[in-house]
Amino acid sequence: MNDLPFQTCLFTFAEMDYIHYRAESTPMKMFMHHYTLIGVMRGKGTGVIDGKRCRLAKGNCFIASPGVLVEVDGADSEELAFYRLSFRAERVAASDEAPAAGGIFEHVIVQGGKLNVQPFGKWSAMLEQLYLHRANTAGIEGYRQFIRLQELLYYLCERNAVHAEHDPRSAVGRTIDELHADITQSFTVKQLAEKAKIGVRQYNYLFKEQTGQSPMDYITELRMNEAKQQLLVSNDQLNVIARNAGFEDVYYFSRRFKQVVGISPKHFVTKRRRELKVVALYYAGILMSMGVRPVGANLTWWGGSDFLKEQEKGIIDVGAPPSLEMIAELQPDLILMNDNHSQQYGQYSKIAPSVVIPYDGKRNVYEDIRLVGNLIDNTQAAEQFIARYERNAAASRSKIAAAGIAKGNPTATIIRVEGSGSRFSVFGDNYGRSGWAIYRGLGLKAPSKVHQLIESGRQISQNMPIAMLPDYAEASDYLFVINEGEGAESIADQDMWHRLRAVNHNHVFELSKERFSYFDPVSLEAQLGLLTDLLLKRREESCTVSS
Repeated sequence: MNDLPFQTCLFTFAEMDYIHYRAESTPMKMFMHHYTLIGVMRGKGTGVIDGKRCRLAKGNCFIASPGVLVEVDGADSEELAFYRLSFRAERVAASDEAPAAGGIFEHVIVQGGKLNVQPFGKWSAMLEQLYLHRANTAGIEGYRQFIRLQELLYYLCERNAVHAEHDPRSAVGRTIDELHADITQSFTVKQLAEKAKIGVRQYNYLFKEQTGQSPMDYITELRMNEAKQQLLVSNDQLNVIARNAGFEDVYYFSRRFKQVVGISPKHFVTKRRRELKVVALYYAGILMSMGVRPVGANLTWWGGSDFLKEQEKGIIDVGAPPSLEMIAELQPDLILMNDNHSQQYGQYSKIAPSVVIPYDGKRNVYEDIRLVGNLIDNTQAAEQFIARYERNAAASRSKIAAAGIAKGNPTATIIRVEGSGSRFSVFGDNYGRSGWAIYRGLGLKAPSKVHQLIESGRQISQNMPIAMLPDYAEASDYLFVINEGEGAESIADQDMWHRLRAVNHNHVFELSKERFSYFDPVSLEAQLGLLTDLLLKRREESCTVSS
């Protein structure tokens, strides 16, 4: 027992609950923030721990590391009941030889996270005591609860340490891990048994004990799940998807897919992409413009457009930063994001197939819409929006030209005032704030410095001293001030303000965040119409004053 880290790591109680999972329940997904012990007290079912299938039955005990997704599904007619005990593991003493906190159970946990904890009565009683006293966190009773946790962990380590190295179940678990590591490998049951150094009959028995399936059925399911994921999120040719899923013959793959799933790969894509339950950490507005309402979205950051209020009703706000637990509870088929969330991609992809469409200032909104349209198999909606917007933009340009507004290729600058009038940001045509409508829709020109910003793909220059505003807007014919907390009044008393051409010609427009900051197709169309009306109205007013 000298290699166990009880002298260098502190284990502390986090939380504990007793979960009842009924046969008719939808799959339960739980994201683990701490080390978590799952002890099954009653019933039977299936589960997935960090992507590995496992059988849940009375007497089974599993441990999951932080950052792992645990899914419970397929309970038999009897209710499945289990304890979920979460605890922290923190290094308290430096040692070159001590295991890191992330790997402290490597020596004692059999593959797949399943623990060898017999007899059942001993450890189930220990869990029951921990649960009964879970509210005791302070004083002498809190310390006793701390001792109970140490006793349980020591018992689990003791029971597993002796058996982990030569246990046949461990050997079978390692072959299952190998199947997950590369699903394109082809093995016979005999070859897998030889790897585990046991007979074929024993291998089949232990494999089914751990997974609930025969080896060949398990391998087929692994490959089909990979194929389904690729069909949903990839636009690769079918033969490429088949090969990546372990099928060399695309015709055999298609036949086998239809046998297992019930429909052909092509029909699967069409049906599933249009029925997708999507969590949109970004691009939610594009989805809604195509008639797809996400089940969850990052509305904290990207919600609030006046033009999407009705569509946003019923969408769960997963928060900022997004809550992994909330996303898991929504049971999405797809998670859509930009590169703001790419560092957490591994965690999101454990919950559902995840697609990152990175922000690119040189890729315009039409290209974004087409990308999302391809993803959900609705390219028609994307093309309809683009055609409609171009028609409306042409009509708006004709209106302002007829009113004399477009004479001489007028220029425009879009800014946001910050820091109580001490700083500002400037925007290009592809960073929201009505840039697309102003520059691409109405055809107003960007002054030199803004044009450089657009051409570089940066699209935004932030947090600049307000004294630099004339560099971007002194000669601009129109100035649009996006009020996201501060408006033009914050800088109206400064000398440089009165040097701006747009100020002197009464061509300053203050625009609200709720109507003019958002960059989704629905908002873009509305902004185009509103800005056209604002320009025409101001022109009419100036003509009235002149006369």
